[in-house]
Amino acid sequence: MDSYHTGDVAVTTSPNEGGEDEACLYALLLCNSQVFPSVLNAAIELNLFEIIAKETLPMSASEIAFKLPNQHPDLPNRLHRMLRLLASYSLLTCSSRTNQHGTIETTYGLSPVGKYFVSDQTRGCVGSFTTFIHHPTNLFTLWWWWCDFRPNFKDVIIDAEDDLFKKVHGMSLYQCTGRDPKLNYIFNKSMADICTLEMNRILQVYKGFEGVSTLVDVGGCTGQNLHMIISKHSTIKGINFDLPQVVEKAPAYPGIQHVGGDMYSYVPEGDAIILKAVLHNWTDEQCLSILRNCHNALPQNGKVIVIEFIVPEASESNVSKLVSTLDNLMYMTSGGKERTEKEYEALCNLSGFSRFQLVCRAFSALGIIEFHK
Repeated sequence: MDSYHTGDVAVTTSPNEGGEDEACLYALLLCNSQVFPSVLNAAIELNLFEIIAKETLPMSASEIAFKLPNQHPDLPNRLHRMLRLLASYSLLTCSSRTNQHGTIETTYGLSPVGKYFVSDQTRGCVGSFTTFIHHPTNLFTLWWWWCDFRPNFKDVIIDAEDDLFKKVHGMSLYQCTGRDPKLNYIFNKSMADICTLEMNRILQVYKGFEGVSTLVDVGGCTGQNLHMIISKHSTIKGINFDLPQVVEKAPAYPGIQHVGGDMYSYVPEGDAIILKAVLHNWTDEQCLSILRNCHNALPQNGKVIVIEFIVPEASESNVSKLVSTLDNLMYMTSGGKERTEKEYEALCNLSGFSRFQLVCRAFSALGIIEFHK
C-alpha cells in the first residue's frame, strides 16, 4: 500500500486500514487540500526549487530568504513554514544542524521528487504545468472558488452537452489560449516541458520506432516530439501534422516536414503514425473519426502508436490517483477523458485495425499502445 502524507505525519498504510485516528486524520487533510497547491505554486513563482538546487548543501530558511528580492524580518519564518509543508509531501528533504550562533536550525534540500520542479530544458519538468493550472483563467485556482466555482462543477456533472471551462468562459480552453497571449505562452511552455519529460522516458522503454521509415505525428504541435525521436533514430523521416496556424510557427528541424491540415479530414501517409495525448481530448465518436483517417493513411502492416495515460483498476495507488485526477481535469476543461486498456482496445477494433498491443508503460501510468493495420 502506498504511503500518504498528512502535514508532518507520513502514513504508510491505507487510511481505511489504520484505525479511527488515521481515518479522521486523512479526512482532515482532504478538507484542507486547497492549501497545499497554493503553497506549491508560490514556491515555484519564488524559484525556491531553483535556489535550493544550485547549492550543494541543504539550506536554512534564512539562507533561502537572503536569495529573494524582497526582504523583511518575518520572511525566514514564513519560508520555513512553507518549506516544512513541502517537505511533508516529500518535495524537499529536511534535516537539522547547529548554526554559527549555536542554535539548532532546520535545513532543506532537494528530494528526488522535488527535482522535477526545477526547470530543465533537457530533462523536462512539471513546474510550468503547475503555473498553468494556477493561471487566473483556469478552473483550479482558489480564485475560482470565490467566483461560484462549485455550482458550476455540479452543472458539468449533470449537463452532458457542455464542459465546465466553456460554461465559465463562454469558449473552449484552446479558443481561450488563442486570445490570451500570456495564457498561451504559459500553456505552450507547460506542454513542452511535460512533453520533454515524458518523451525522454518513452525513448528509454519503447523500441517500436526502430525500423520506421516515415513517422507522422498527428497533433504534433511544433514538432518537439518528432525532434526528440529523430535525434535518437536519425534514419526516420518525420512529418509533423497539426493545424495550419500551429505549424506555421514551428521551428525548422532536420528531417522534419511541417504539414498543416485537419485530422478530421485526412492524415498524411506514413508507415507509422503517432498519436500522443490526442485521443484523451475527444469523445469516442471523434476518436474513431481520427483513427479511421489514420488507418487510411497507413500501408498494410503499418501501425498507429497511441501514447496516453491508462486508467487502472480502482485502487489507492499513486497511479490511480494521478490518472483519475487527469480524467476529472479532462472532462472539466475539454469534455475529453482518460480511458482504460479495454476502452482503447475497443477503439482499435471499431476503427478497423486488426491487432491491439499495450507494449509498455512509462512512469507506470503512461501507456504506449500499438494499433496494427
